[in-house]
Amino acid sequence: MKKYLLVIFLILVIHVILLINLRFTAWPEMLSYAFLRNNGFLLYKDMVHPYPPVLTMTLSIIYKLFGYKLMVLKAVTWLIILANDILVFLIVKKSTRRSLWAVVGLLFYVSAQPFLEGNQLWFDLAIVPAILFGTYFMLDFLGQPSRKASAVAAGFAFGVAALTKQTAGLFLIVNGLWLMVKYRDVRKLLIFLTGPVILFLILGLRLISEGALKGFFNWTLIYPLKYWSHSPGYVQMALTRPQLLILILLSFPALYLFWRRKYSLITFYFLLSLVLVYPRFSFFHFQLGIAFAAILFTILLSSLKSKRFVYVLCTIYSVLAIVLARQTVAKDWQKEARFWGGGDIKAAELIKNSTKPDGLIYLLGPQSGLYVLSDRVPPKPWVDNFSWYWEIPSFQEEVILRWGQNKPQVVFTSAPQPGNWYDLGTYRPQKITDWIDKEKIDENSLP
Repeated sequence: MKKYLLVIFLILVIHVILLINLRFTAWPEMLSYAFLRNNGFLLYKDMVHPYPPVLTMTLSIIYKLFGYKLMVLKAVTWLIILANDILVFLIVKKSTRRSLWAVVGLLFYVSAQPFLEGNQLWFDLAIVPAILFGTYFMLDFLGQPSRKASAVAAGFAFGVAALTKQTAGLFLIVNGLWLMVKYRDVRKLLIFLTGPVILFLILGLRLISEGALKGFFNWTLIYPLKYWSHSPGYVQMALTRPQLLILILLSFPALYLFWRRKYSLITFYFLLSLVLVYPRFSFFHFQLGIAFAAILFTILLSSLKSKRFVYVLCTIYSVLAIVLARQTVAKDWQKEARFWGGGDIKAAELIKNSTKPDGLIYLLGPQSGLYVLSDRVPPKPWVDNFSWYWEIPSFQEEVILRWGQNKPQVVFTSAPQPGNWYDLGTYRPQKITDWIDKEKIDENSLP
């Protein structure tokens, strides 16, 4: 292990250099959710927040300490990715018992992750270190069932993942069933569930104290299942041919190793990561799968007896990595961040200069990161511009009723983009726009 430390350090440095120079996507929600939370908006009660609270609460603390800066968001993202690097290395080492193969796994991950939409923070990236951490300790516990602390650590990590993105709760369910089938011992299951139970109790008490328990279940579970899955534009699982080819190559190691009992748990984790991509496929939603693909690819190489097959696989994946790298570098090398570019800063200055610091505004069309850049807040409840939020039966009427007590002074709009009525950038909630016209609220258009 010690003789590879310099190599590992150099690989991590290369990963950081790539991330620094590739275009970064500053998703508006990674700013606006935490900003509104820090300005007195209760999640699930005063704002639509369709995910569990861990990531938003964490970001709200970080922004309080260091400010709402692009570099802060980048630093958080890159630290998460570096944690993934280390965990991929450790899991491969535990699985193969060789540091050399662990270095190979790290190389695979670093050669794929930044070029597959990895330079951005979203809930799908935020769950990766928690699930990899849980995987490491789950493997440790399965290898030595007497290590109860590993079972507790694994359960706690998977619990954190479930409270970051609700679909990650599948890992708790699958691991619970795995333990029951393997050991048929309820005590081991209870040990594993210790951490998640404590986390869920703390969250439940917090939500009850804020009067947001019903809202939490509505926005994270009931509405997505009951309404959004039937909303036009919400489910987008079609893949392009290049995406399908990449996905097949990433999936090959899992399919090859699936019937090997020694690695069946990790291969099942990879298959779960495919499920977690729902309802929209893109590689930034598949960051967990990329990490498991790196792990499984290396395990596959280490288990092969034919050196020729090893060379063939390495050649195929090396060519893929080079093609991906060239395409991404040509398109995104040293480009300004998405949603934090010159146009966004100019729009924020326009909002700031045309409103009072304590005045309420609403962005009907423009991206929500402009609340942060302009240091302005909307009326409660705040709802982002997604058709599946607004088109819940009677929801627009509920918002209008509450807005009647704290009307926005100015509504900022942007020119609707060509597209389907429900597309982001095109959609406008009809009853809300009618109410804005009726109340004669000032409207300004942003470029």
